[in-house]
Amino acid sequence: MNNRINKYFKENNFPVTYEQWQILSRLYERDGLTQNQIAELNEKDQPSVSRLIVNMVNRGLVTRSPHPSDARINIIKLTEQAKESEQELKILANQTIQDATKGINPEDVEKCLRMLDQIRANLQ
Repeated sequence: MNNRINKYFKENNFPVTYEQWQILSRLYERDGLTQNQIAELNEKDQPSVSRLIVNMVNRGLVTRSPHPSDARINIIKLTEQAKESEQELKILANQTIQDATKGINPEDVEKCLRMLDQIRANLQ
């Protein structure tokens, strides 16, 4: 799935990778998260998230600014460019899901996702 979504983003001239999409999707849900919050939500380690955010800042997708009361904490916000791309990126992400689940009963997909959520919860 990672390869497919990367392919769709590239074919449609979006400077986004699957891992960056994970961060963007969290920011689309709630803009202005800290790097720590993003790392927790995406179940990634802090150095990986930091590296991804540096690349996203360089690509004009997010901004990084110090927290008003604690300069050690960075607040990550979407740029206008990222906000304008939201709907098109979501369409491509949904297309990837449709490709992956083609021919599978929707109830089976839901059951599989519930099981994966339980597995993830068990390991936390």
